[in-house]
Amino acid sequence: MKKVSLIISAFLLFGCTVNVVEMAPEPTKQEFDLTDPENDGVISARDECPNSIAGAAIDNNGCGTEIVEKVRRSLLINFLTDSSVVDRKYYPEIKALAGFMNEYPSVSVTIEGHTSIRGKASYNKWLSLRRAEAIKSILVNQYEIDESRIAAVGYGSEQLLLEGDDEYIHAKNRRIVAEIVSERSIPDMKWTIYSVDERVQ
Repeated sequence: MKKVSLIISAFLLFGCTVNVVEMAPEPTKQEFDLTDPENDGVISARDECPNSIAGAAIDNNGCGTEIVEKVRRSLLINFLTDSSVVDRKYYPEIKALAGFMNEYPSVSVTIEGHTSIRGKASYNKWLSLRRAEAIKSILVNQYEIDESRIAAVGYGSEQLLLEGDDEYIHAKNRRIVAEIVSERSIPDMKWTIYSVDERVQ
């Protein structure tokens, strides 16, 4: 029995010998940047869009998506017979158009002048152009819109709004039309528990 105990003790002694490995003198350097300075959930090592907008919906590479928003703005101004003078009551509409053009600096607009069927075609062409240029002048001189962004065109009575020969129809046809459509890209934001409230405001 004593002999068996000695054999087992010797076996355990030699079997439990541990090889001690020397530790590296310097700690292992982190190969990848695991920081997330944007707090978007994507580490810098695989963030392909490090400057994404805070709160934007992003993909696995840290890049946000965008939604294209189409915006339409119309301008409709009427004139007295044989006149290109812009009534002051229309100035708020012109100001709103100027504000729209300031918001969308890449947008250009064509101001279309029109007349009724009264008068000679050649005179109506000239008069309708004067009406368009009157609106352009207000946009440029009062609201500082770059002249190169505005075109003025006179159509005379070629594009009637209404057909007929009474005073109401003639008044409606003596008009300015300016309609522009613009697109802008806006970030697609993440939905939160507050998103619905923000849209309602």
